[in-house]
Amino acid sequence: MNGGLQLTYQRTELFAVCPPGLETWTADEIKGNGFKRVQIEVGGVSFVGHPISANLTLRCPTRILQRVGRFPAPTFQALERGFKKLELDDFGGLTAHVSCSKSRLYHSDAVKDRVNRWVNQGSTELYVRIHRDRCTVSIDTSGERLHRRGWRLETGPAPLRETLASLLLRVAGWTPGIALVDPMCGSGTFPIEAALRAADIPPGMGRQFECEKWCKKQDQPRVLKAVPTLILGRDRNQDTIDIAQRNTERAGVNPSLETLDTSRLKAPVDAGLLICNPPYGRRAKNPRAYDQLGLLLSTEFKTWSAGIIVSSPRALSALKRPPSRVVPISNGGLKLNFVVMEPEGQ
Repeated sequence: MNGGLQLTYQRTELFAVCPPGLETWTADEIKGNGFKRVQIEVGGVSFVGHPISANLTLRCPTRILQRVGRFPAPTFQALERGFKKLELDDFGGLTAHVSCSKSRLYHSDAVKDRVNRWVNQGSTELYVRIHRDRCTVSIDTSGERLHRRGWRLETGPAPLRETLASLLLRVAGWTPGIALVDPMCGSGTFPIEAALRAADIPPGMGRQFECEKWCKKQDQPRVLKAVPTLILGRDRNQDTIDIAQRNTERAGVNPSLETLDTSRLKAPVDAGLLICNPPYGRRAKNPRAYDQLGLLLSTEFKTWSAGIIVSSPRALSALKRPPSRVVPISNGGLKLNFVVMEPEGQ
């Protein structure tokens, strides 16, 4: 690919897909990574940058789309004219996904049939969205979804996706340098994602992205800016801790992991973040998990902030501390809330 064309990818319009309601924190990460023209939209964040750089460095999005065209599409004739102006050959064969809403072209299958006539067939995902008679065309640049970092080959029941864990760390206000404890760490997702961020290790290291088919990797030297951070993961189940330990080794980080019942946990320092995805639903082999967390927050960790996934009003009341923020999330098909709580007295 020639240098001029490659340079244009530095200014590509991209869209970071994220869980609904978590766009603000996704945008904060994108801005913090130096990307430009960051704008929050429903279900994601638009910005400008290089597709590979975005996939490599961003921890929160589930995938990155590349915008390739926008045009009026009140009729099939207008849709065809718009598509014929797009330069799609660089992307190889495409698989179309179509959605239509509040438009005269309302039948998505009919639109998809026509799109398939105009593009070469293949595996790269093409997204066609028609809303209020305007068509937006995007290409998936990620391939496998970005939560697939490559280190989590073993899991416990109902694990958090890595991208969601990174988002919730941001929602809770955690940054490298702040001590972190997960008293029910399971396969280690929270401690590992925190340790990767503290070590400044890009989440996409060691994997490939769909956009490498049409744009080159940037071979720019990267200086890691690691921040020494106390990160602890505890779980009462030894088999679970063994899984977490193997996951940390694959991730190339070394948070402190140990088998320990929640009732015996002590705060290692005066302040930090306690974060947790307790057992709930069919995972709830320990029905008193939230009661145990409430006891911790009112004794050993009363000077710590907390971020905890709760499954019911009863679970929230058991924590014995009012939340400063409640964010609806979904995990494992369940509707849950992530609650953030300030230290006692604040």
